[in-house]
Amino acid sequence: MKLRALCSLINLMVLILICGNAHAQDIEQTRNALRGLSGVYVMPENPLEEDAIRGGLSQDNIRSEVEGKLRQAGIRVLSREEWEQAPGKPYLQVWPKVLKGGVLGGYIYHITVEFKQHVSLVRSPGIQVFGATWSVEHMGYTPDLKDIRDRMKDRIDKFVDAYLSVNPKK
Repeated sequence: MKLRALCSLINLMVLILICGNAHAQDIEQTRNALRGLSGVYVMPENPLEEDAIRGGLSQDNIRSEVEGKLRQAGIRVLSREEWEQAPGKPYLQVWPKVLKGGVLGGYIYHITVEFKQHVSLVRSPGIQVFGATWSVEHMGYTPDLKDIRDRMKDRIDKFVDAYLSVNPKK
């Protein structure tokens, strides 16, 4: 039993170390960064870990699910060509980091949903870089990869809520 707990702790620490930190969050100021958008491009993280792919997650199904939820909420999904022309090049990036749980089986995971767009430096407005201006994360353990998909959908719902809070339907 102690060995299981130790392995779980080690796996969790490794996951925390490889996941990094979010650069934004879901608060009033970051929601305001979504105001006035005409749509977003969906860009899944590339590449996914082998444990996620073996479990049935792929960039294509993540993109499909995310785009479906956005369209269902009335949020315009930009094509790659539209995204290239859109002011600020706004995109939503969704990715799960997944590790097989070792002796426990199951999966340790960290899901990040970030909205990124071109931002300018205050001290030098001519310099533009992509920056995360809104994000949510979720970390956990599950015996079933389907739970990870459900948690991803929950995070997308948070983005939809944030977007609609500053861009109400007319």
